[in-house]
Formats: sequence, structure tokens, C-alpha cells
Amino acid sequence: MTWQSETQLRDVPEGRALELTCLRCRYIWVEDATQILIRVQHRDVYLDEVANNLSCRRHGCTHTGVKLSLIRTDDTSGFVGGMP
Repeated sequence: MTWQSETQLRDVPEGRALELTCLRCRYIWVEDATQILIRVQHRDVYLDEVANNLSCRRHGCTHTGVKLSLIRTDDTSGFVGGMP
């Protein structure tokens, strides 16, 4: 069991993007999880199923199967502190 087989696509929070890499041509693109959720047939799809069934976006490459990574796109604040 991996984190992709335990996480559903609808569980990905807002503000998180998915970085997708084609396994054949290594083309990289970024998509929002809600854009992918609109295209799938049902809502209860897991991230490993998305990675196995998503096609490459590059013109001329029709390979099915991508490497999926989560990207945090919201602001992060650094730790501000110190010793006196």
C-alpha cells in the first residue's frame, strides 16, 4: 500500500496541484486536481488509478501512464524565532 493507493482524487485539498510526468517521453505538465476530477467517470477514483490511466498531453505522444507528484501551491511561512 502506498499513499497513492490510499488517497482518492477528491481528497486532494484546494491549492494543491499535481505534477504529471509521462513515463515514455518525460514530458512534464501541471494540472489542478479539480480539472482531472471533471474528466474522470466517477468521483471515487484513487491517485494510483489516475496515474495508470492518464494519457500524455504532448502532441504526438499517446502513451498511457504517468508519474504523479503533489505540489503545494499555497504560501508557506518560515519559522521565525531564535535564542535571546
